[in-house]
Amino acid sequence: MGSVVVIGKWFLLGLGVLAVAAWVSCVRLSRHGRTVTVATAGLAVAFSVATAADLVNAHYSYLPRVDDVIGVKSWPASSSRVAAADAPARAHPQGTVVTLRIPGVRSGFGAQQALVYLPPQYFSEPRARFPVVYLMHGSPGVPVDWFRADRAAQTGAWLAADHRAAILVAPRLSHGWLDDSECVDRPGEHIETYLVDDVIPTIDARLRVLPGRTERTFAGMSAGGFCALNLGLRHRDLVATIVDMSGMDRPTHNGGMVGLFGPRSDLAGVVAANTPARYAAHLPADPPMRVWLDCGESDREAYGDTRAMAAALGGRPGFTVVLRLRPGGHDFGVWRPALRDGLAWSLAPRNAVQLRLPVAHSARTRTDRA
Repeated sequence: MGSVVVIGKWFLLGLGVLAVAAWVSCVRLSRHGRTVTVATAGLAVAFSVATAADLVNAHYSYLPRVDDVIGVKSWPASSSRVAAADAPARAHPQGTVVTLRIPGVRSGFGAQQALVYLPPQYFSEPRARFPVVYLMHGSPGVPVDWFRADRAAQTGAWLAADHRAAILVAPRLSHGWLDDSECVDRPGEHIETYLVDDVIPTIDARLRVLPGRTERTFAGMSAGGFCALNLGLRHRDLVATIVDMSGMDRPTHNGGMVGLFGPRSDLAGVVAANTPARYAAHLPADPPMRVWLDCGESDREAYGDTRAMAAALGGRPGFTVVLRLRPGGHDFGVWRPALRDGLAWSLAPRNAVQLRLPVAHSARTRTDRA
């Protein structure tokens, strides 16, 4: 039952038919007394609300299956003990997802839980070390979105089967689901410091990761795409690859820049330093960077910014840039395949031939080599 897709047209049509049938029954049974009428009206309202909610869900493709809706994990999960350095080898043919506690001492953000996908080779090859992908969620959003709506564990298993095994880390980047931190250091939430000084050192210390910037990827969707782009460009000493899916090229916040960074005398300079649209064209060639920019062609929010960033970085020495435009809007229907394509490119051997992707008729791919 948990694998039943709830955002397909037939499921939606079935809900709609049930809602209509309930309303018709309510009218026809109204003569049989108040109790019957109230009961059938209640069913009609319930089916109508469910239909409307699922239409919104289908638009964003947020909770694809029944198990996602009811909160059941649709991915392999294990205790965090399996990630310990001295843990015995175990059979995890599809890999597994563990929860790791990340202290937030240095940033003051407080201890938070990160979801971590470990590939099957982590257990079958106990001496091996692996590259790391940091997955930055959007806003509204939480780390579990990567495994629920974006199918990150399934993508990780596919990559592992294709000899591109990697550890996927989805840290918490805000205190609340609706809190848009933009992954910057702001009053009350020093997210940039948390990622750089707390998350990455903890992962390096606790898991068998390959050291060095060339083995790290920052990936994000929507607001998380901006996070991956901005933090990746600001910390080129730590990361060599960025996968930006539908991210903006500047910080955005409902409260404006004062609401994001707080009232400070150097606000203009801080905003400029966190606006890739302003600083990207002036970045030095070293150290070299690889940037995958991915966006839906119907995405009113990010389409223009994605193309502008590809133009700003694509012709610069030291930058290898891929622009991938695909059918779709600002939703998980775009981000699921974008994650798979972007990570396949990111994790390809550096001396391998450029990954060839199947491009739809309406999509365009551009590659600029340093």
